[in-house]
Amino acid sequence: MAQYGNNPETPNSEWSREKEDLLGEVHDLKILYETVAEHSSTIENELEQKNQEISSLIQQLKKYLSPQLYNLIVGKTGNASLNYNRKFLTIFFSDIVGFTEISDRTDPEVLSELLNGYLNEMAQIAIKYGGTIDKFIGDALMIFFGDPEYTSDQKHAQDCCQMGLEMQSKIEKIDQQWIRRGIPQGLKVRMGIHSGYCTVGNFGSENRMDYTIIGGNVNIASRLESLAGPKSIFISSVTKNLLSQDFISHFNQTFQVKGIHYPIEVFELLGYKKVKHPGTNPYLLINRHGFVFEKIIFDNASSNPEKLKQIEKALKSLLSHIEKYNSV
Repeated sequence: MAQYGNNPETPNSEWSREKEDLLGEVHDLKILYETVAEHSSTIENELEQKNQEISSLIQQLKKYLSPQLYNLIVGKTGNASLNYNRKFLTIFFSDIVGFTEISDRTDPEVLSELLNGYLNEMAQIAIKYGGTIDKFIGDALMIFFGDPEYTSDQKHAQDCCQMGLEMQSKIEKIDQQWIRRGIPQGLKVRMGIHSGYCTVGNFGSENRMDYTIIGGNVNIASRLESLAGPKSIFISSVTKNLLSQDFISHFNQTFQVKGIHYPIEVFELLGYKKVKHPGTNPYLLINRHGFVFEKIIFDNASSNPEKLKQIEKALKSLLSHIEKYNSV
């Protein structure tokens, strides 16, 4: 008689169970993959959103920093080392003549529009010449050359003076816009430029720092600006000595600054010889202040006919300008 007991599993049944176990693991792995993929997609979306937010913040940050300082902090020019130090800089100040009176008599919305337009134009010119815009102080501008990017003392002084001359030229055009918008006195700006050693770097608290310059030479530049008349640029003798002969300036006065033991010689910056229209005579420069007639040295033995024609033309233009002025 046959006996029945626990029969071992057949190969087919064992394979079937392993198959079910594998299918179960595959199912679990599929669920895990889908979960990971879903989380990965969520993380990617969050990262993209964060990147957009950071990019937007950086674009906003650019509006509050000069290009040089922006590159130091978030650019690729190396580590941003903003510890204060002593440097030879050229400092520029400007402000609008009679701005308090203008603000009292002008609609705030109109004034804000005109002032922002003016400051934007000035900032663009400053950036063009490589100036570091320190701050806007109401209607006033403070700019310096020589930090955080340095080339040479001479170049910084010359770039600053060329910047000031181009600003005044642009202001003459903006002046008419202000008059048309109901400001009778228009836009008149005075400027001061001085070169000297300053302390430059971060000043403030741990939570709020300001990248700026301090020192006696900053005060001298500010005083030069306050001494200047409407539409004029006053520079110190220090800055003048750093300029090439292409810049035209005339001695104006000397003044004493509190804390400085020597008088400051003041020159009015009138123009730049190389900034000319084609055909301009090399001996005569006519600008908004009047004219500058260059010293003429004539030698029969060496002077050529072309030079004689230029001298003759300069004399005729000068006489015509004087007659026009006398007839006013």
